[in-house]
Amino acid sequence: MACWLRPAMCGCFCEAPDRPPAAAHKREALLRIVQSGRCCEPDGPAVGGRRRGDWRRFHRHFDSAVLLERHQLTAGTTWHSAGMHWRLRPTDADIELNAYSRMMCKQLEEETEISSWTENGGLFVATNKERLAEYQRFAETGKYFGIESQVLSPAEVKEVHPLLRVDDVYGGIYSPGDGTIDPTGITNAYAKAARKLGAGIYENVEVSGIEVEEYFTPGGAQSKRIQAVTTACGARIATKVVVNAGGCWANAVAAMAGVEIPLRAMKHAMVLTEPLPGMHKGLPNVRDHDLSVYLKTQGDSMAIGGYEQNPEFWDADPKFAFGLFELDYDTFGQNLAGHIQRCPQIETTGIKTTVCGPESFTPDHKPLMGPHPGLRGLYHACGFNSMGMMLGGGAGREITKWIMTGSPEVDLFSFDCSRFHPDTTANARWVKDRTHESYAKTYAIVFPHDEALAGRGMRKSAFHDELVARGCVHQARHGFERPGWFDASMKPGSQVPKPYDYYGAYEEGAWRLCEKDQEEGIPKHEEHLYNDLIEKDLTFSWPASHHIVAEEVRATREGVAFFDQSYFGKLFLRGPDADQAVQYLCGADMEGKKFGSVTYTPLCNVRGGVEADLTVTKLEDPEGSSYYYFAAGGNTYTKDLEWIRGVLEDRGFRAAITDESDSSALLTVQGPHSRPLLQSLVTSGHSLENDAFPFSTGQWLEIAGHRLLALRLTFVGERGYELHVPTASAMQVYKAVREAGEHYGAKHGVPVCDAGYKAIDSLSAEKNLRHWHADLSNRDTPLEAGIGFTVLSKLKRSGPDAPDFLGRAALEAQRAAGLKRKLVCLILESGDVPLHGAETMLRDGECIGYVRSTAFGHTIGRSIAYGYVDCPKSETKITNAWLEAGKWQIGDKGSLHAANLSLKAPFDPANERVKG
Repeated sequence: MACWLRPAMCGCFCEAPDRPPAAAHKREALLRIVQSGRCCEPDGPAVGGRRRGDWRRFHRHFDSAVLLERHQLTAGTTWHSAGMHWRLRPTDADIELNAYSRMMCKQLEEETEISSWTENGGLFVATNKERLAEYQRFAETGKYFGIESQVLSPAEVKEVHPLLRVDDVYGGIYSPGDGTIDPTGITNAYAKAARKLGAGIYENVEVSGIEVEEYFTPGGAQSKRIQAVTTACGARIATKVVVNAGGCWANAVAAMAGVEIPLRAMKHAMVLTEPLPGMHKGLPNVRDHDLSVYLKTQGDSMAIGGYEQNPEFWDADPKFAFGLFELDYDTFGQNLAGHIQRCPQIETTGIKTTVCGPESFTPDHKPLMGPHPGLRGLYHACGFNSMGMMLGGGAGREITKWIMTGSPEVDLFSFDCSRFHPDTTANARWVKDRTHESYAKTYAIVFPHDEALAGRGMRKSAFHDELVARGCVHQARHGFERPGWFDASMKPGSQVPKPYDYYGAYEEGAWRLCEKDQEEGIPKHEEHLYNDLIEKDLTFSWPASHHIVAEEVRATREGVAFFDQSYFGKLFLRGPDADQAVQYLCGADMEGKKFGSVTYTPLCNVRGGVEADLTVTKLEDPEGSSYYYFAAGGNTYTKDLEWIRGVLEDRGFRAAITDESDSSALLTVQGPHSRPLLQSLVTSGHSLENDAFPFSTGQWLEIAGHRLLALRLTFVGERGYELHVPTASAMQVYKAVREAGEHYGAKHGVPVCDAGYKAIDSLSAEKNLRHWHADLSNRDTPLEAGIGFTVLSKLKRSGPDAPDFLGRAALEAQRAAGLKRKLVCLILESGDVPLHGAETMLRDGECIGYVRSTAFGHTIGRSIAYGYVDCPKSETKITNAWLEAGKWQIGDKGSLHAANLSLKAPFDPANERVKG
């Protein structure tokens, strides 16, 4: 039984003595459910009654689903939502979920006779070239998803919406299929449809607690799981699944279960004007992102709002239900100035009413969805950052699939709770600062190379300070400072991000941060070199760091480069069933692997989609037993860790996975001269030659007298070595390697340098290597992604000895039927065109895909794009012959660029440099 918990489910945290208890019939109804055993099913309840879509599918599989609402449906934030729906979005996940929500509005209106959708169109206004370029990118991506839109001139903007001022407008984009969702209507429609199917929706029921059980897994790991939900009216609902849909009160729901989530509530306002001459319900909703405002059509009036730089935080009050705050005109005033600039009539029009209510926001302006790391059975569907109306239907569908199958069907890593490292979510200052920044930049242009200024320096490698002294410009990923690129021309240390200053938004007073002893203003930095460096890269043309990255790539290809990849996850699998567990987890065949073998492998879900791709090294403990070292991508390893833990427990393996990421650093030495350089530093007598240390193997050895695990691997397409060094000796090893590198480079006349992840992006694109969550995800199978070689060994084994592994049945079926979609690599013919992702991919003039990842290949001098293309109706499956027979182009901002198909790696396709 699934229990959905709704806003203000603060239960025992917020009892109001003056509030009457829940009605007797509510208590009796809940007690009858418990006594009947209906709430003791293995599926689960939900705390919260927001508009979280697809009740019908949910109820078909969870016929004992119960929704508990502290007040009434739509209480909290839903009832005053603006409800604007925009189909053109920066990411495919947003587009797909929004489309489903829109469809549900229309479908539920037919089924329930409750109206919730008005299709009045949407208009984006641009006041500069870069903003219009962003809108053109939206329109380009929309072509693949079938979203009608038109890029407009200023005059055409005026034609679409005559009330707008356009003398300062650069252009715009109009999407006639956009519209407005009525929040009360859609909530009631979902509720009516759910009740028809027998779902239990209980209003005025206060949740008083969530029971959590501590236990040991078959592998001996200590864990926690949901047991029950208790209510103030005396009911105990036994359940294994709780969905936290608590909105601004989601933190309190999480606290009942003993966990924390990165979510903060703020006061968010809009104003409804008196009728404006010429205004009517057929005019589109308007967003002017450059002014950070919106103008929503409301009959013959406008509802106007936006995102100010100095929002007021709010500590959620459990008694708050349908109330509003008094509007702070000092805060809203900056938005109002933008409204008047875009629609001058507003200045002389009266205000009918003001609406200032609470809304929940997160550190990256994305929802919190999916299972909570470390607590089995707790799922979140909250933190929608004023996008709940748009995302709600699709989010409900995907959270249902998540609960049913262990994974959503859409790539929702950017929504997944596990995208945050536990150290960040446990740090209140990090959460608040990052949440402020994401709120303040809600309408900022979504550039591909942007970096956060808030919450920096949380997690650092052992090499961090030394790399800063060498000019490293760091990027923040998963709370970790990883190298982006190196600029040796700067004064050492000047390029480090400074403490967050809120962009000067609270210079005159910081009381809006809602903190004790924080009344004085927070001054803005007079100089911030790091921010200056990042802003120079914020463009849809060539970034300022382009030439620097080119030199780092050249050093890697011609000499030696050193990469700090310490932010990788370092996970160890141990236990009596370690061999069986790793064979079931991995798509690659792990049977018979020798000690010291290193295997690149996907971890698949039941649909065959790739939940993770990583390397697994087989090691031997002092007793001669096997254990395994998983090196996982740094941005995703919290998710990977939870996925592995879940599979181990579900299958009952006597094995456990542990996170030992902080115990070691990872320095990779890459390039054609890496072998002789490192060989000069080996003090344990080991040879690094091919016959002694072949590719894809690992050895314990000593570098400069320090024992470490060396793996012969590369993610840049060169001969290279990963040095997994205990943290205590990491700096000594780095200094020894770096000093030897400088001498080696001078002696042999080859480039030697430190390099960052921008260089890795270029180098790996030239080698046709995957990046999880970019060109590889939970919805993409290894066969589709061009890494079928990782699973073929297992798939070719048949009969009683065929090894079982997660996803096998789905992959067997796909292999037999042929591919309906496939990842392809396109290389632009021109070397003068930058790409940034989300462009369209055309074969013989037909749009059949969009770019999932891209980088400029500095070695080959061309932009490289990877994306999945669909099989046309005229073909039964995608074949290489069909791919090669087509004429390929990439669509970018309305222009078409000739491209060449590459079925092999654009650089060194035979892997001679890697294995030499």
